[in-house]
Amino acid sequence: MNLITELKVGEKIEVELTNFKNRNKHFIVSQILDIKDKKIYISNPIRKGTPYPLLEGQQIKIIFYREEKGIFSFVAEIKHKKQSRILIYAVEPITEPVKTQRRFFFRLDVILKVVIRNLDEDKKVECIAKDLSGGGMKVISKAGYTEGVLLECDIYLKDGEYVTTVGDVIRSIKNPITNEYELGIKFQDISESVRNNIISFIFEKQRILRKKGLI
Repeated sequence: MNLITELKVGEKIEVELTNFKNRNKHFIVSQILDIKDKKIYISNPIRKGTPYPLLEGQQIKIIFYREEKGIFSFVAEIKHKKQSRILIYAVEPITEPVKTQRRFFFRLDVILKVVIRNLDEDKKVECIAKDLSGGGMKVISKAGYTEGVLLECDIYLKDGEYVTTVGDVIRSIKNPITNEYELGIKFQDISESVRNNIISFIFEKQRILRKKGLI
């Protein structure tokens, strides 16, 4: 796989940072702004709603995905940075991309309308998503579902506009006070375009919140 021709300008990516002292991993979101001279130019990454500074010479792992191919990652080195309208980092790949089996996505706290339906039933249930990522979400539902059940999910990213995907229930916890269920849903049958829409929504939401001084 030729990274320079495979990656696209405007594509959302995730950056993995490893604290080598305690091996903790952090995942932050960024975007490809340009590709030239065998370097990839990315926007200042975001972690928990705030810009995350990178250092020249630092090595990072860049993660991207392709429909029907899977998740890929490669190691790159920060070569230099420049301040334009925004802070931009020039990174140079130092390893070939490898397919990644396990996947983590940046997760954003949200309040969104979600309509779910058990694939074995016709009944639809309106829920509230409490957080969202490119890999799954947490929703509050009045209906309970057992772990492993596949749900069709309509996620309303904007007023009247939604994306549809399928996920399986990986966690179901009942609140004894409200009698509602907290469901952890992991996306399974999700297209690249839908995942891109979700990641773009998260990216734009963070930008708006930062502009308002809320994060």
